[in-house]
Amino acid sequence: MILPRYWDRLTTSLHVVDLQGNADEAWRFLVYQGLVEDTPEGQRFFEGAIQRSQTWRGYESGGAVGFIANELKNERLLEFNQPRDPDGHGAKRAFRLWKRRSLERRTG
Repeated sequence: MILPRYWDRLTTSLHVVDLQGNADEAWRFLVYQGLVEDTPEGQRFFEGAIQRSQTWRGYESGGAVGFIANELKNERLLEFNQPRDPDGHGAKRAFRLWKRRSLERRTG
């Protein structure tokens, strides 16, 4: 498993979202950060990757998050070299801002 201090932005983003409970929200967060292009095909592939990750047993490679990240990279839905985000500080901050902005749109 890759230690959190070596994570990139994609890995940390996948760790802060609810992959099992709300795949649509997770996809929208990746789009919001500019990590993926928002296409219906990309979203369907992402949701399939989440489902496939549930039966994959490669825990030494980062578990479900590592599996999904590799699937996205292999499908060329994002750039191979993501910016570093040690311990997920940037993704956590971005997720809080994004959630606040999303909530304001729904209630405003």
